[in-house]
Amino acid sequence: MPNRLSKPQWERFLKGRHVAVLGTIRASGEPLLTPIWYLYRDGAILMRTADESEKAKNIRNDPRVTVCVQDERPPYKSVTVYGAATIEAVDDALGPKMARHYLGAIAGAAYMQVAADEVQRGVEITLAVKPVRVLTQDYSAETPVYGRAWLVIKRLLPPWL
Repeated sequence: MPNRLSKPQWERFLKGRHVAVLGTIRASGEPLLTPIWYLYRDGAILMRTADESEKAKNIRNDPRVTVCVQDERPPYKSVTVYGAATIEAVDDALGPKMARHYLGAIAGAAYMQVAADEVQRGVEITLAVKPVRVLTQDYSAETPVYGRAWLVIKRLLPPWL
């Protein structure tokens, strides 16, 4: 049985470098799941997207969303946030901060230069999700010390081993 993360633990986890999966609801009632970069700041999950994107349209129609963030490496952890998304004007500083968070200073700056043409083609918005309900899972305690040591070593070895 997985352990649950305390609020300080899940907030620290959300500040890490993970790709989120944003779940929105289409007008037909079907879910739309979208992998997306995010930053967790001041108690909110912040994401950037195009104003005309399907996820933005879905949120205008029904603001209820789910955001799932997971560590894909064992021992597994995940945080699932339920809440209502708000659409805000684009925060111009958010894009460079996000690129730096995911890619580092040099690659983030290069990414922003390459992405500048794409960003200028359309209107960007910020999606903000404040957690209303949070579910967490942490399998770390179930992994023995020798298992955790192997997982650290495994990250350094070639993938075929």
